[in-house]
Amino acid sequence: MATRWGICGTGLISHDFSCALKSLPESEHKIVAVGAASSQEKAEAFAKEHGIQTAHGTYESLAKDPDVEIVYVGTFHPYHYKACLLFFEHGKHVLCEKPLTLSLQHAQELVDKARDKKLFFMEGFWTRFFPAVKLLREELSKGSVGKVNIVRAAFCSPTAVLERMRKRELGGGALMGSGCYLIQFADLIFKERPQKIVALGQLSDEAVDTSAAIILTYSEGRMAVLCYNNGSVLGNNTLTIHGSKANIELHSPFHCPTTITLPSGETKVFPLPETPYTYNWANSNGFVYEAECVRKCLQQGLTECPDMPHEDSLNIMAILDEVRRQLGVVYDNLKD
Repeated sequence: MATRWGICGTGLISHDFSCALKSLPESEHKIVAVGAASSQEKAEAFAKEHGIQTAHGTYESLAKDPDVEIVYVGTFHPYHYKACLLFFEHGKHVLCEKPLTLSLQHAQELVDKARDKKLFFMEGFWTRFFPAVKLLREELSKGSVGKVNIVRAAFCSPTAVLERMRKRELGGGALMGSGCYLIQFADLIFKERPQKIVALGQLSDEAVDTSAAIILTYSEGRMAVLCYNNGSVLGNNTLTIHGSKANIELHSPFHCPTTITLPSGETKVFPLPETPYTYNWANSNGFVYEAECVRKCLQQGLTECPDMPHEDSLNIMAILDEVRRQLGVVYDNLKD
């Protein structure tokens, strides 16, 4: 039986995720409904574009749809918290786009609610499901790099033009839009919370961060050296792991990578699956890897994904909270 998806939100990322789902066999994945925040017209337009049978003009109506098994939450992140709680209350599994919430407190509340309801819940860090990243994890597990000493990565892109990156009320700032990818890699590689966090950055006139350099110090002196900027041309955004025996490099764009150089020196390329659709963001057809993993988890009756467990989401959010504190980025809508 196909996994029955509901789509929460009709923006660019929901479009890309829906296109990826449609490229998979309909016997395995089927979008049965879409919900818009307060506009039946938006929901109907999205449903018509993507061939979805049911359009809901509110998220509550989507939550009550008996045909929906799991909801993909593709709204801006300030709205994730309320949306996820709504879907949990109506017994829906949830795949929620990153970053999970605006704060560790809200993230913990969502995890607790999902566990209480015995529902599947995962933060949508699609990066973790790309074949190149899976291979990276295998290399780390077998110790081919030796002790990981330094992780270096940069994420520079021209995203400052996007309203959601500029506006504080929309959870703006480059950390939550781009920098979170850097943080999740540090978490994936070191598998513990850092012992020390140091962040220096620049704020815009609207009091959100535009760039920063972050150093995360872990046990045994291991470090992640990370930087981001949202006013640059698209950079050579690579990630390098420096080990006591060898190095690993994820080639640009490291947050949705198709190419990796292994400790042996071999470079492997994983071509993305071909689809007939037009996407808004680079490599969005790679959403299929995440969707396929979610389906397997549901089939196995899991409530969290081994490759993106709740604890990792909480670790990432704890770091994001501290970096924002040091940078001086304060969101007024944390109680919403």
